[in-house]
Amino acid sequence: MTAHDVVENTVRGWLGTDVLSVNLAKNPSALPKSFEQAVLDLRGQALGVPIWQLLGGRVRDRVPITMCTGYKTPEHTAEQAAAGWEQGFRWYKMKCCTGRDVTPEDRLQHIERRVRAIHEAAPGMGIRPDIRWRLEEVWVAQELARRLDGLPMESFESPIAKGAYGGSYSEWRRLRQTIQVPVGDHTGNCDDLLLRVQAEALDYAIVGSPSHLVDIQYSHFAHGLGLGGWSQCVQYGPGAAMGLHVAACMPHLTQPYDMVGPMAWEHDLTNEPFGFEDGALLVPDRPGLGFTLDLDAVNRYLVNRYVLEAE
Repeated sequence: MTAHDVVENTVRGWLGTDVLSVNLAKNPSALPKSFEQAVLDLRGQALGVPIWQLLGGRVRDRVPITMCTGYKTPEHTAEQAAAGWEQGFRWYKMKCCTGRDVTPEDRLQHIERRVRAIHEAAPGMGIRPDIRWRLEEVWVAQELARRLDGLPMESFESPIAKGAYGGSYSEWRRLRQTIQVPVGDHTGNCDDLLLRVQAEALDYAIVGSPSHLVDIQYSHFAHGLGLGGWSQCVQYGPGAAMGLHVAACMPHLTQPYDMVGPMAWEHDLTNEPFGFEDGALLVPDRPGLGFTLDLDAVNRYLVNRYVLEAE
């Protein structure tokens, strides 16, 4: 079965659904986040309330975000950091280390050069290198922290090998105990979160799952365990709006959220602008998502069109 078949079959399974009565918690399907977003948007519009209200209520009316970027040269990193600072971004998150960075020293230099380029271009900007577990060993991350001492490091995201030796996360605990930079990582489920807290292996939990509803549950669990952290969203305008509503309801969100878009795209496909002040996106009070599709833009960027109708 192709990806298109999965999408088509899943959409057909939802045709004719009553969005006011469907129980999302008991209606598992493929692509759950997409259909949670669609149902909650329509439900919110019908009831005249924003999605964050349907999710139990927000704990903040603005969500600080990072300027999320990929792999770049130090020169391009500096250019983007300077431009981002002028736009109002106050934190810079960068993907680190490519296949060309083979040795530990290659990886250390890749990160250090880009961090220093950011700091020179925007001295007040907090920096979050997303290392993607590629430093692998504790001593390499310790050396990175030593080289970056005194620079405004917000955290090290996923610095060392994901697997825990012997299942204990003792190497993550040792890293935390020997550097001053907070350590964050992606957590899989409640059991994983609990294990890491017991091991004193994390400062920040990056929560995420296939479901927006479960994301909020994980955030509450992390908060109850005393962990702060963040989550992330990589979407065009409508999906980014949903991520904004979910982030507004996350109690453990102590650090800037990774929002790739809507400000990264040429066009975010919405009619309404995303309010952005002091490094934060403003959470809308309008019904549903609070954003509507710009159909002219959709047609302009259209690649394929599929129309499915209930029989």
